[in-house]
Amino acid sequence: MKKILLTGGSGFVGRNVIEYFANSNKYEILAPSSKELNCIDQEAVYTYLKNNRFDYIFNFAVYGDGLDKSKDPTKMLEYNLRMYLNFAKYSDMYDRMIYLGSGAEFNKQFPICSVKEEDVGKIIPSEHYGLMKYTVNRMIEKSDNIYNFRLFGIFGKYEPFNRFISNVCIKSIFDLPLTMRQNVYFDYLFIDDFLQILDKFLELDAPNYHSYNIVSGKRVDLQSICLLLNKLTNKEHRIIICKEGLGNEYTASNERICNEIDIKYTPFEESVKWLYNYYESIKSEIDIGRLLY
Repeated sequence: MKKILLTGGSGFVGRNVIEYFANSNKYEILAPSSKELNCIDQEAVYTYLKNNRFDYIFNFAVYGDGLDKSKDPTKMLEYNLRMYLNFAKYSDMYDRMIYLGSGAEFNKQFPICSVKEEDVGKIIPSEHYGLMKYTVNRMIEKSDNIYNFRLFGIFGKYEPFNRFISNVCIKSIFDLPLTMRQNVYFDYLFIDDFLQILDKFLELDAPNYHSYNIVSGKRVDLQSICLLLNKLTNKEHRIIICKEGLGNEYTASNERICNEIDIKYTPFEESVKWLYNYYESIKSEIDIGRLLY
């Protein structure tokens, strides 16, 4: 069995990755906590890699994602760069590393509409998070065995309740209005489809590129998601949009990854219904206050 090291295992994506690969008969996955492996500490990373022979690194840890208020926002740029560089420095100690990038590399101050990988760098990101992800991507492009999986919108179980699709699913279950600040077009990828792509990517002998937009390739606006949810549940919850007009679009092309991997995407309606049913099944465990604060 090949061996995987996952950082960021306590996050939304990480928890799903652990479940998926733990049930695989092809891989052994280790997901140390930040106390067990401090990714900001270069010596700690080196020692861990030296003591454990890994085939693949999933570098999914993020410092200061906006949810954990205990993190120092002034350290976000430095610490995230260190978490990448500490693993990149020892790239000869593993076969392949996959890093989680972001559509913010294209600069979210402007509409991002069906962008291709080649469009990165036309506008340098102005905010710290996007700049950090853009900088890492520039380094990945010059690497030998590191790959950037650029996410835009991803949803599924274990995601924070303030993420839009989970948020409106739970509000529907508790018969609350479905609300949004402003309508906007996103490219939403179901977590199960991400896991499928990740698994198949490991099987590629030699990927053709070092960065990929990991998206569905389809745009959907938030209001339409609310209407779909009302249709799926046979409910007529009020839809409240606080600000008129459309916000900046956030979508991308998936042509590059689809040319290398045969992906069977879950129909969007089916994935939203699945997530709604999941929250319905754990309704008694949901703290409704987490939707409000």
